[in-house]
Amino acid sequence: MIIRILLLLGLGATGWFVFLRRNRLPIHIMTVFLLIAAGAVAVVFPELTQDAAHLVGVGRGADLILYLAIVSVMFVLMHYYTKFVELQRQLTDVTRELAILRAEVDRAVPPAAKTEPS
Repeated sequence: MIIRILLLLGLGATGWFVFLRRNRLPIHIMTVFLLIAAGAVAVVFPELTQDAAHLVGVGRGADLILYLAIVSVMFVLMHYYTKFVELQRQLTDVTRELAILRAEVDRAVPPAAKTEPS
């Protein structure tokens, strides 16, 4: 019984972090929240997850929750990977633009005019 209380407190704290710390909820955050909700249902109603597992052809409810967690985590990881690649591309574009602008400034202003006499 104590483990159920601890698990529910942990899931509640995670849900609080997700909902109260975000202004908007993109799809990857909703996926995590749905996974947390499924975990809460599994803790409170283990017979419901057992029935759902048998409905989809899985032996135990805990196995079903594990399979869903693996798929959800993979989705979130892929989402963040694509975001990371997009940010790298944007950083490359900004760096390239900065290098071009610096070259244009160097070409427009002679090196002697850049240094001020003391």
